[in-house]
Amino acid sequence: MKISRVLPYAVVVIAYFVLLHIFWPNQWNSGVKIAIDAFFANPLGNWLFIFPFIGLLLLLVLNIAYGIFFLASFGKGYRTKGEYYPDITIIIPSKNEKVLLEQTLDSLLETTYPKEHIQLILLTGESTDGTTEFSEEFAEKYGNLMDITTDSKVPPNPGKPAKLNLGIEYIKHNIVIFYDCGDILTPECFTHLVNPFQYEKYNAVIGPVSVNNWKKNALTKGVMVSYGLTDGGGLLFETRNRLGCSSFLFGRNVALRTEYLKKYGGFNENSLTEDLYLQVLLNLDGINVLFVPQAKVYDTVPDEVEILKMQRTRWMAGFTLDAPELMEMEGEEKTGKQIIIPRNLTMFVFGNVDSWMGIPVVFVILFSLIGEYYLLFWSLSCVLFQFGYFLNAVWKYCDKHFSLLLYWPIGGFFHFYMFIRQFTLPEDLSWEQTPIILEKQIAETENLSKSK
Repeated sequence: MKISRVLPYAVVVIAYFVLLHIFWPNQWNSGVKIAIDAFFANPLGNWLFIFPFIGLLLLLVLNIAYGIFFLASFGKGYRTKGEYYPDITIIIPSKNEKVLLEQTLDSLLETTYPKEHIQLILLTGESTDGTTEFSEEFAEKYGNLMDITTDSKVPPNPGKPAKLNLGIEYIKHNIVIFYDCGDILTPECFTHLVNPFQYEKYNAVIGPVSVNNWKKNALTKGVMVSYGLTDGGGLLFETRNRLGCSSFLFGRNVALRTEYLKKYGGFNENSLTEDLYLQVLLNLDGINVLFVPQAKVYDTVPDEVEILKMQRTRWMAGFTLDAPELMEMEGEEKTGKQIIIPRNLTMFVFGNVDSWMGIPVVFVILFSLIGEYYLLFWSLSCVLFQFGYFLNAVWKYCDKHFSLLLYWPIGGFFHFYMFIRQFTLPEDLSWEQTPIILEKQIAETENLSKSK
């Protein structure tokens, strides 16, 4: 984070709590405030009162953190400037995902981006459900609109990175965009996503992902909220950019300059999280990922608990295995540790805010019952910062469906599940030995195909 970006927000939050302490009404007696005032009046004589002071400092740090993110969550982020339609290459890998691929390609045809500027690469190796045949038929039917390449070769190594590397040799243009099967593109998504590339300072861009089937049941509504917060980029990415940080890099709705993809030799085929691996390489090169709020796409998410657990386990497993290696990497100005550790802390504290929202609420109730109004206001402030941040996420990235606020515990549960799940994964994770964990399974694909 850039100090110059963070400091103004921090000053506002700190000033609020200093004023709260100074002008606290005397009629609202507080044992904690009395102890702290006594400690500052006579530190040696009242040294035992340093402990409530330390406890209050810890609460202050938490409030400052959430207060900064809450205040920084206001704003619009990057906005498209002028018309810019460069030639682009789009890569979509698929394995037995015919129905999902059809959804994505249908939405691609509806985009307003000039089709003559689009090269489409479809990678369908190992598919046995007609995906390859469908891709070839699509290429034949729409080859007059755009440049379409299909490749059904089986990659030399298992896993998504190896399949993506097959597509790199076909790239013709300086900007490459990645999507997953099932992504539903909005008409203007390409226009917004590539617009920053007219400026040399931008080399990697990502847009938000929302949920297409959010109305299906309570589970998909809860997932919709978590996408607005973190899982689809959402408010977390926008806020990080505003504070001078790089967005994280997910494997879909992301664009980058082809020169960097080739510079790194494509994707690391031993990596289980090709997107995170690429983000670390970019960050080590001093390249921040820009988040573009207008470049939205929609995703179809699991509507069954066990299938969603399977998906989230897959997400967490890749990160768990790759993180130690990534932390050992070094750049000229940064190390992998300086990227991965802050990323973990950010995801834990802010990305999982829906998991922690209930904790300060419990303290608010407790302090109100015992009449400790000083700590009540401190805890209530934390609740307001968290809830305000949460409300902004729904406003900006959940299409203003405020009824979804009722389902935040579901997203919170699955974020907490992912946190716990990382400690119960097999030690020998790899594409070869644990494909049932790392690859999208038939049950998940079938569920996504029918859950529209």
